[in-house]
Amino acid sequence: MIQIKKLRKEKMSRNEMKDWIVMTLSFGTVLLLFIITIGDFWIAMQDNRPPSKDVINLLSMAVTGIVGIIAGFISGKNAADQAKAAQQPPTK
Repeated sequence: MIQIKKLRKEKMSRNEMKDWIVMTLSFGTVLLLFIITIGDFWIAMQDNRPPSKDVINLLSMAVTGIVGIIAGFISGKNAADQAKAAQQPPTK
């Protein structure tokens, strides 16, 4: 007798969902910046002009923001792990 097992989709935990959201936001922002930068450099090459200072300023501010978001996420995750470990009774 052959049993067919139903494929069950497991729900994501809250932490996995947070990880997915931060990863998606970071990846999407980097992709958007890449497209903007390539577009500006392409237009600059076509017009024989230097790249726009505004785009370079946007890149530096966005990279700083992405690093801040990721650092905040990691430090918050570490603080949550430490708080959870403090609540558990020590094992002998």
